[in-house]
Amino acid sequence: METISFHYGRHISKVARALYFHSWKSILSIGVQAVFIAVCMILYTQNQSVILLGISITLVLTMGMSIVMRTLLLPKILSADTRYNKEFEYLFDAEGINFSPEKDASVMTWGSFTRVWENQSYYLLFHGPQEYWFVAKQSFEDAAQEHKFRAYVSDHRKIVSGVIW
Repeated sequence: METISFHYGRHISKVARALYFHSWKSILSIGVQAVFIAVCMILYTQNQSVILLGISITLVLTMGMSIVMRTLLLPKILSADTRYNKEFEYLFDAEGINFSPEKDASVMTWGSFTRVWENQSYYLLFHGPQEYWFVAKQSFEDAAQEHKFRAYVSDHRKIVSGVIW
């Protein structure tokens, strides 16, 4: 068994932001809203309709509130949660990963994960549509330990980067 540990609360806000800005749902939502805003503004300049201006302003405010909620408020709430404000120790081997060694219920086999995503700093191990665990890359003792982790995961799931589907 390999052991890695890191302070979960120090990373959770960065992970939440990374997930938001790399999720196709978020990108699509922002893109669609931006298109509607542009169309409403073009139509407003042609027709001088106050209704179109009101719709544009409402869409800008809605999009802005969504971005602020997902990138500032939600990460701040998560990082302030006392459950996450401690050092977590993970144990992993070829069979799976144990996210809380004091509780056997948190053992997950590698095949239980639906998808695995990585960026420069984290691995996100999804076990549901919105449920995931993350592992900070800086928590690995050395490159060899991270290589073992990648090998174990890759035997069951492809590790993807870029936009999360």
